[in-house]
Amino acid sequence: MENLRSQRAIQRDDVWAAADALLLEGKRPTIERVRQKIGRGSPNTVSPMLEEWFATLGPRMAQLKGSGTVPVAEEGRGTSAPAPVLQAAQALWDAAMHQAVDAAQAQLAQEREQLQAARQALDAEKNALAQEQAAMAQQRASLEQSLAVAHAQIKMQGARLAELEQGARQKDQFAAQQQQRLQALEQELSASRKARDEVDRAHAEHLREQHAAAQAQQHRALQDIDRARQEVKQWMAAHRAEQEKLARLEVDWHAERKALQLQAAEVEAQWSQSQTRAQQLQQDLQATMSQHAHQIALMDQQFHAQKSQLQRDIERLQADAIQKSTAAGTAHAAAAGVAKSRESEGARGSSRSPAQSARAARMGRNFARAAYRARR
Repeated sequence: MENLRSQRAIQRDDVWAAADALLLEGKRPTIERVRQKIGRGSPNTVSPMLEEWFATLGPRMAQLKGSGTVPVAEEGRGTSAPAPVLQAAQALWDAAMHQAVDAAQAQLAQEREQLQAARQALDAEKNALAQEQAAMAQQRASLEQSLAVAHAQIKMQGARLAELEQGARQKDQFAAQQQQRLQALEQELSASRKARDEVDRAHAEHLREQHAAAQAQQHRALQDIDRARQEVKQWMAAHRAEQEKLARLEVDWHAERKALQLQAAEVEAQWSQSQTRAQQLQQDLQATMSQHAHQIALMDQQFHAQKSQLQRDIERLQADAIQKSTAAGTAHAAAAGVAKSRESEGARGSSRSPAQSARAARMGRNFARAAYRARR
Protein backbone atom coordinates (compact mmCIF):
# COMPACT_ATOMS: atom_id res chain seq x y z
CA MET A 1 0.00 0.00 0.00
CA GLU A 2 2.88 2.33 0.84
CA ASN A 3 4.50 1.55 -2.52
CA LEU A 4 1.29 2.44 -4.35
CA ARG A 5 1.03 5.73 -2.44
CA SER A 6 4.67 6.65 -3.23
CA GLN A 7 4.09 5.95 -6.90
CA ARG A 8 0.92 8.12 -6.99
CA ALA A 9 1.46 11.54 -8.53
CA ILE A 10 1.41 14.48 -6.12
CA GLN A 11 -1.94 16.29 -5.98
CA ARG A 12 -2.97 19.83 -5.09
CA ASP A 13 -4.72 18.65 -1.92
CA ASP A 14 -1.45 17.12 -0.70
CA VAL A 15 0.42 20.40 -1.18
CA TRP A 16 -2.37 22.46 0.45
CA ALA A 17 -2.63 20.11 3.42
CA ALA A 18 1.14 20.25 3.98
CA ALA A 19 1.12 24.08 3.74
CA ASP A 20 -1.75 24.31 6.24
CA ALA A 21 0.12 22.00 8.63
CA LEU A 22 3.30 24.10 8.35
CA LEU A 23 1.31 27.30 8.98
CA LEU A 24 -0.29 25.78 12.10
CA GLU A 25 3.21 24.81 13.27
CA GLY A 26 4.23 28.50 12.98
CA LYS A 27 6.52 27.85 9.99
CA ARG A 28 6.49 29.64 6.66
CA PRO A 29 5.41 27.25 3.87
CA THR A 30 8.19 26.96 1.29
CA ILE A 31 8.73 24.58 -1.61
CA GLU A 32 11.42 22.61 0.24
CA ARG A 33 9.43 22.39 3.50
CA VAL A 34 6.30 21.24 1.66
CA ARG A 35 8.33 18.58 -0.19
CA GLN A 36 9.81 17.40 3.12
CA LYS A 37 6.35 17.37 4.70
CA ILE A 38 4.86 15.28 1.87
CA GLY A 39 7.94 13.15 1.32
CA ARG A 40 7.97 13.37 -2.47
CA GLY A 41 7.32 15.71 -5.40
CA SER A 42 9.60 17.85 -7.56
CA PRO A 43 10.02 21.64 -7.12
CA ASN A 44 8.49 22.26 -10.56
CA THR A 45 5.34 20.39 -9.49
CA VAL A 46 5.06 21.87 -5.99
CA SER A 47 5.77 25.51 -6.93
CA PRO A 48 2.56 26.34 -8.92
CA MET A 49 0.36 24.50 -6.38
CA LEU A 50 1.99 26.43 -3.50
CA GLU A 51 1.47 29.74 -5.33
CA GLU A 52 -2.19 28.84 -5.76
CA TRP A 53 -2.37 28.12 -2.01
CA PHE A 54 -0.95 31.60 -1.24
CA ALA A 55 -3.44 33.17 -3.69
CA THR A 56 -6.40 31.52 -1.88
CA LEU A 57 -5.10 32.20 1.65
CA GLY A 58 -6.99 35.53 1.96
CA PRO A 59 -10.43 34.17 0.95
CA ARG A 60 -9.94 31.18 3.25
CA MET A 61 -9.16 33.48 6.18
CA ALA A 62 -12.28 35.49 5.33
CA GLN A 63 -14.32 32.27 5.47
CA LEU A 64 -12.80 31.43 8.87
CA LYS A 65 -13.78 34.91 10.09
CA GLY A 66 -17.35 34.49 8.81
CA SER A 67 -17.69 31.14 10.55
CA GLY A 68 -16.66 32.68 13.88
CA THR A 69 -13.33 30.86 14.19
CA VAL A 70 -10.74 32.76 16.24
CA PRO A 71 -7.18 31.79 15.21
CA VAL A 72 -5.53 33.22 18.29
CA ALA A 73 -7.50 30.93 20.60
CA GLU A 74 -6.66 27.71 18.77
CA GLU A 75 -3.14 27.14 20.08
CA GLY A 76 -4.19 25.52 23.35
CA ARG A 77 -4.68 28.77 25.27
CA GLY A 78 -8.47 28.46 25.67
CA THR A 79 -10.99 31.28 25.47
CA SER A 80 -10.54 32.75 28.93
CA ALA A 81 -9.77 36.24 27.55
CA PRO A 82 -12.61 38.79 27.44
CA ALA A 83 -14.67 38.94 24.27
CA PRO A 84 -13.65 42.56 23.39
CA VAL A 85 -10.00 41.60 23.61
CA LEU A 86 -10.53 38.54 21.44
CA GLN A 87 -12.51 40.56 18.89
CA ALA A 88 -9.80 43.23 18.76
CA ALA A 89 -7.14 40.55 18.31
CA GLN A 90 -9.22 38.88 15.60
CA ALA A 91 -9.74 42.23 13.78
CA LEU A 92 -6.02 42.98 14.01
CA TRP A 93 -5.21 39.49 12.73
CA ASP A 94 -7.68 39.79 9.83
CA ALA A 95 -6.43 43.26 8.85
CA ALA A 96 -2.83 42.11 8.91
CA MET A 97 -3.64 39.00 6.88
CA HIS A 98 -5.65 40.95 4.28
CA GLN A 99 -2.97 43.62 3.99
CA ALA A 100 -0.19 41.02 3.67
CA VAL A 101 -2.10 38.94 1.13
CA ASP A 102 -3.10 42.02 -0.91
CA ALA A 103 0.48 43.30 -0.93
CA ALA A 104 1.82 39.87 -1.89
CA GLN A 105 -0.75 39.48 -4.66
CA ALA A 106 -0.07 43.00 -6.00
CA GLN A 107 3.68 42.40 -5.95
CA LEU A 108 3.23 39.00 -7.61
CA ALA A 109 1.00 40.51 -10.33
CA GLN A 110 3.50 43.30 -10.97
CA GLU A 111 6.40 40.87 -11.21
CA ARG A 112 4.40 38.61 -13.51
CA GLU A 113 3.70 41.60 -15.78
CA GLN A 114 7.39 42.47 -15.80
CA LEU A 115 8.29 38.86 -16.62
CA GLN A 116 5.70 38.81 -19.41
CA ALA A 117 7.10 42.06 -20.83
CA ALA A 118 10.63 40.66 -20.67
CA ARG A 119 9.49 37.48 -22.42
CA GLN A 120 7.74 39.51 -25.14
CA ALA A 121 10.84 41.64 -25.68
CA LEU A 122 12.99 38.51 -25.89
CA ASP A 123 10.57 36.95 -28.41
CA ALA A 124 10.67 40.15 -30.48
CA GLU A 125 14.47 40.09 -30.49
CA LYS A 126 14.42 36.41 -31.51
CA ASN A 127 12.03 37.17 -34.38
CA ALA A 128 14.20 40.09 -35.55
CA LEU A 129 17.30 37.91 -35.43
CA ALA A 130 15.53 35.15 -37.38
CA GLN A 131 14.46 37.67 -40.04
CA GLU A 132 17.99 39.07 -40.27
CA GLN A 133 19.44 35.55 -40.54
CA ALA A 134 16.95 34.77 -43.34
CA ALA A 135 17.97 37.97 -45.16
CA MET A 136 21.63 37.10 -44.71
CA ALA A 137 20.99 33.59 -46.06
CA GLN A 138 19.24 35.07 -49.08
CA GLN A 139 22.12 37.52 -49.59
CA ARG A 140 24.59 34.65 -49.27
CA ALA A 141 22.73 32.66 -51.94
CA SER A 142 22.75 35.70 -54.23
CA LEU A 143 26.47 36.25 -53.68
CA GLU A 144 27.22 32.58 -54.34
CA GLN A 145 25.18 32.76 -57.55
CA SER A 146 27.09 35.88 -58.66
CA LEU A 147 30.38 34.15 -57.87
CA ALA A 148 29.34 31.10 -59.92
CA VAL A 149 28.40 33.37 -62.86
CA ALA A 150 31.78 35.12 -62.60
CA HIS A 151 33.61 31.77 -62.60
CA ALA A 152 31.58 30.68 -65.65
CA GLN A 153 32.44 33.90 -67.47
CA ILE A 154 36.14 33.43 -66.68
CA LYS A 155 35.95 29.88 -68.02
CA MET A 156 34.22 31.09 -71.22
CA GLN A 157 36.86 33.80 -71.72
CA GLY A 158 39.60 31.19 -71.26
CA ALA A 159 37.97 28.93 -73.86
CA ARG A 160 37.63 31.88 -76.26
CA LEU A 161 41.29 32.79 -75.77
CA ALA A 162 42.27 29.17 -76.48
CA GLU A 163 40.24 29.29 -79.71
CA LEU A 164 41.91 32.55 -80.74
CA GLU A 165 45.34 31.11 -80.02
CA GLN A 166 44.50 28.04 -82.08
CA GLY A 167 43.35 30.31 -84.97
CA ALA A 168 46.60 32.26 -84.72
CA ARG A 169 48.60 29.04 -84.87
CA GLN A 170 46.63 27.96 -87.94
CA LYS A 171 47.27 31.32 -89.61
CA ASP A 172 50.98 31.03 -88.77
CA GLN A 173 50.99 27.61 -90.39
CA PHE A 174 49.25 29.06 -93.49
CA ALA A 175 51.83 31.87 -93.65
CA ALA A 176 54.64 29.33 -93.40
CA GLN A 177 53.07 27.33 -96.24
CA GLN A 178 52.77 30.48 -98.36
CA GLN A 179 56.39 31.34 -97.59
CA GLN A 180 57.47 27.87 -98.65
CA ARG A 181 55.44 28.23 -101.85
CA LEU A 182 57.09 31.60 -102.54
CA GLN A 183 60.52 30.07 -102.00
CA ALA A 184 59.59 27.19 -104.31
CA LEU A 185 58.46 29.68 -106.95
CA GLU A 186 61.66 31.66 -106.56
CA GLN A 187 63.68 28.46 -106.88
CA GLU A 188 61.67 27.53 -109.93
CA LEU A 189 62.28 30.98 -111.39
CA SER A 190 65.98 30.66 -110.70
CA ALA A 191 66.04 27.25 -112.32
CA SER A 192 64.09 28.61 -115.26
CA ARG A 193 66.55 31.45 -115.69
CA LYS A 194 69.46 29.02 -115.58
CA ALA A 195 67.77 26.79 -118.12
CA ARG A 196 67.11 29.78 -120.29
CA ASP A 197 70.75 30.84 -120.13
CA GLU A 198 71.87 27.34 -120.94
CA VAL A 199 69.39 27.18 -123.77
CA ASP A 200 70.64 30.57 -124.98
CA ARG A 201 74.24 29.43 -124.86
CA ALA A 202 73.62 25.93 -126.19
CA HIS A 203 71.03 26.79 -128.72
CA ALA A 204 71.81 30.24 -129.99
CA GLU A 205 70.30 29.26 -133.26
CA HIS A 206 67.00 28.64 -131.65
CA LEU A 207 67.11 31.92 -129.75
CA ARG A 208 64.56 33.68 -131.80
CA GLU A 209 62.21 30.70 -131.70
CA GLN A 210 62.66 30.17 -128.01
CA HIS A 211 62.68 33.87 -127.16
CA ALA A 212 58.93 34.26 -127.50
CA ALA A 213 58.31 31.09 -125.51
CA ALA A 214 60.78 32.16 -122.84
CA GLN A 215 59.29 35.61 -122.62
CA ALA A 216 55.85 34.10 -122.36
CA GLN A 217 57.02 31.68 -119.70
CA GLN A 218 58.82 34.48 -117.85
CA HIS A 219 55.77 36.64 -118.08
CA ARG A 220 53.65 33.88 -116.62
CA ALA A 221 56.20 33.24 -113.93
CA LEU A 222 56.35 36.93 -113.08
CA GLN A 223 52.58 37.05 -112.96
CA ASP A 224 52.59 34.04 -110.65
CA ILE A 225 55.23 35.68 -108.52
CA ASP A 226 53.25 38.92 -108.44
CA ARG A 227 50.12 37.04 -107.52
CA ALA A 228 52.02 35.14 -104.86
CA ARG A 229 53.50 38.38 -103.52
CA GLN A 230 50.05 40.02 -103.50
CA GLU A 231 48.59 37.02 -101.71
CA VAL A 232 51.45 37.12 -99.23
CA LYS A 233 50.92 40.88 -98.68
CA GLN A 234 47.20 40.37 -98.25
CA TRP A 235 47.79 37.50 -95.92
CA MET A 236 50.37 39.55 -93.95
CA ALA A 237 47.91 42.45 -93.73
CA ALA A 238 45.18 40.09 -92.59
CA HIS A 239 47.63 38.45 -90.18
CA ARG A 240 48.60 41.82 -88.73
CA ALA A 241 44.90 42.71 -88.40
CA GLU A 242 44.27 39.39 -86.68
CA GLN A 243 47.29 39.96 -84.43
CA GLU A 244 46.01 43.42 -83.51
CA LYS A 245 42.51 42.02 -82.92
CA LEU A 246 44.01 39.25 -80.85
CA ALA A 247 46.01 41.80 -78.83
CA ARG A 248 42.89 43.88 -78.26
CA LEU A 249 40.96 40.77 -77.22
CA GLU A 250 43.77 39.81 -74.90
CA VAL A 251 43.73 43.30 -73.34
CA ASP A 252 39.94 43.12 -73.00
CA TRP A 253 40.20 39.64 -71.51
CA HIS A 254 42.80 40.81 -68.98
CA ALA A 255 40.60 43.80 -68.10
CA GLU A 256 37.51 41.60 -67.73
CA ARG A 257 39.50 39.08 -65.72
CA LYS A 258 40.77 41.80 -63.40
CA ALA A 259 37.24 43.20 -63.01
CA LEU A 260 35.90 39.73 -62.24
CA GLN A 261 38.69 39.17 -59.73
CA LEU A 262 37.85 42.49 -58.06
CA GLN A 263 34.16 41.54 -58.04
CA ALA A 264 35.02 38.15 -56.56
CA ALA A 265 37.14 39.87 -53.89
CA GLU A 266 34.24 42.21 -53.09
CA VAL A 267 31.90 39.24 -52.87
CA GLU A 268 34.31 37.47 -50.51
CA ALA A 269 34.62 40.64 -48.40
CA GLN A 270 30.84 41.04 -48.21
CA TRP A 271 30.50 37.40 -47.25
CA SER A 272 33.15 37.82 -44.51
CA GLN A 273 31.35 40.94 -43.21
CA SER A 274 28.05 39.04 -43.21
CA GLN A 275 29.62 36.20 -41.23
CA THR A 276 31.12 38.69 -38.75
CA ARG A 277 27.76 40.46 -38.39
CA ALA A 278 25.97 37.14 -37.82
CA GLN A 279 28.48 36.17 -35.11
CA GLN A 280 28.11 39.59 -33.46
CA LEU A 281 24.30 39.30 -33.51
CA GLN A 282 24.52 35.79 -32.04
CA GLN A 283 26.78 37.08 -29.23
CA ASP A 284 24.41 40.05 -28.60
CA LEU A 285 21.47 37.63 -28.41
CA GLN A 286 23.29 35.37 -25.96
CA ALA A 287 24.27 38.40 -23.82
CA THR A 288 20.67 39.69 -23.86
CA MET A 289 19.27 36.27 -22.90
CA SER A 290 21.84 35.97 -20.08
CA GLN A 291 20.95 39.48 -18.82
CA HIS A 292 17.21 38.70 -18.88
CA ALA A 293 17.79 35.42 -17.06
CA HIS A 294 19.84 37.26 -14.41
CA GLN A 295 17.11 39.90 -14.01
CA ILE A 296 14.43 37.21 -13.68
CA ALA A 297 16.52 35.42 -11.01
CA LEU A 298 16.99 38.70 -9.10
CA MET A 299 13.26 39.46 -9.28
CA ASP A 300 12.47 35.95 -8.03
CA GLN A 301 14.89 36.39 -5.10
CA GLN A 302 13.33 39.77 -4.26
CA PHE A 303 9.84 38.25 -4.37
CA HIS A 304 10.81 35.39 -2.04
CA ALA A 305 12.56 37.84 0.31
CA GLN A 306 9.47 40.09 0.45
CA LYS A 307 7.21 37.09 0.95
CA SER A 308 9.44 35.89 3.80
CA GLN A 309 9.33 39.36 5.37
CA LEU A 310 5.52 39.44 5.12
CA GLN A 311 5.29 36.01 6.74
CA ARG A 312 7.56 37.16 9.59
CA ASP A 313 5.40 40.30 10.05
CA ILE A 314 2.26 38.12 10.20
CA GLU A 315 3.86 35.82 12.79
CA ARG A 316 5.00 38.81 14.84
CA LEU A 317 1.50 40.36 14.77
CA GLN A 318 0.00 37.02 15.80
CA ALA A 319 2.45 36.73 18.71
CA ASP A 320 1.70 40.33 19.78
CA ALA A 321 -2.03 39.63 19.69
CA ILE A 322 -1.58 36.50 21.83
CA GLN A 323 0.59 38.38 24.33
CA LYS A 324 -1.94 41.21 24.60
CA SER A 325 -4.77 38.72 25.08
CA THR A 326 -2.81 36.94 27.83
CA ALA A 327 -1.92 40.25 29.54
CA ALA A 328 -5.56 41.37 29.44
CA GLY A 329 -6.68 38.08 31.04
CA THR A 330 -4.04 38.43 33.76
CA ALA A 331 -5.03 42.04 34.49
CA HIS A 332 -8.69 41.08 34.66
CA ALA A 333 -7.95 38.28 37.16
CA ALA A 334 -5.79 40.64 39.25
CA ALA A 335 -8.53 43.28 39.32
CA ALA A 336 -11.07 40.66 40.45
CA GLY A 337 -8.69 39.56 43.22
CA VAL A 338 -8.22 43.14 44.41
CA ALA A 339 -11.97 43.70 44.49
CA LYS A 340 -12.51 40.51 46.49
CA SER A 341 -9.74 41.52 48.87
CA ARG A 342 -11.35 44.89 49.38
CA GLU A 343 -14.67 43.24 50.20
CA SER A 344 -13.06 40.97 52.79
CA GLU A 345 -11.18 43.88 54.29
CA GLY A 346 -14.39 45.94 54.50
CA ALA A 347 -15.99 43.06 56.38
CA ARG A 348 -13.16 42.94 58.87
CA GLY A 349 -13.55 46.74 59.52
CA SER A 350 -11.29 48.32 62.05
CA SER A 351 -9.21 45.17 62.63
CA ARG A 352 -6.77 46.29 59.73
CA SER A 353 -4.06 48.86 60.45
CA PRO A 354 -3.67 52.15 58.47
CA ALA A 355 -0.43 50.86 56.87
CA GLN A 356 -2.20 47.78 55.58
CA SER A 357 -4.98 49.93 54.16
CA ALA A 358 -2.49 52.16 52.31
CA ARG A 359 -0.67 49.14 50.89
CA ALA A 360 -3.92 47.65 49.64
CA ALA A 361 -4.84 50.97 48.00
CA ARG A 362 -1.50 51.11 46.19
CA MET A 363 -1.93 47.54 44.93
CA GLY A 364 -5.40 48.44 43.65
CA ARG A 365 -4.05 51.44 41.77
CA ASN A 366 -1.23 49.37 40.27
CA PHE A 367 -3.64 46.68 39.08
CA ALA A 368 -5.91 49.36 37.59
CA ARG A 369 -2.99 50.89 35.61
CA ALA A 370 -1.94 47.41 34.38
CA ALA A 371 -5.48 46.72 33.16
CA TYR A 372 -5.60 50.12 31.41
CA ARG A 373 -2.31 49.43 29.61
CA ALA A 374 -3.55 45.97 28.60
CA ARG A 375 -6.74 47.48 27.14
CA ARG A 376 -4.65 49.96 25.13
